[in-house]
Order: sequence, then structure tokens, then C-alpha cells
Amino acid sequence: MNAIDEINELLSQYSFPLAVLKDVNHRLECCKDEGYVKQQLRYLKNLVVAGIAETILER
Repeated sequence: MNAIDEINELLSQYSFPLAVLKDVNHRLECCKDEGYVKQQLRYLKNLVVAGIAETILER
């Protein structure tokens, strides 16, 4: 699985603050290099670990 797919999976499982989503989206629009995408993935994972992102409950 590539980094963008992992980001999409995280976004389907967690609710991130809007400012974070806008920032990551802007960064990925500017640069699609796999290494940079992995950096954004690490950032999102760190937010999950820090408790900043909330789990999306299935209905």
C-alpha cells in the first residue's frame, strides 16, 4: 500500500481538525513526491497517537 492510500485509510477511520485537513491537502496539492507524502502520513499518525484525531464511530 502506498502512502496516499494509507492517508486515505486514516481519514476514513479518524476525524482530524479542519485546519489539519486543509494544511495536509494544500501540501499534497503542491508536492506529490512519495517521500513528501510519507512525511504527511507520519504527521497524521502522530496526531492520532497524541489524541488530537478522534476515532470515527461506525453507525
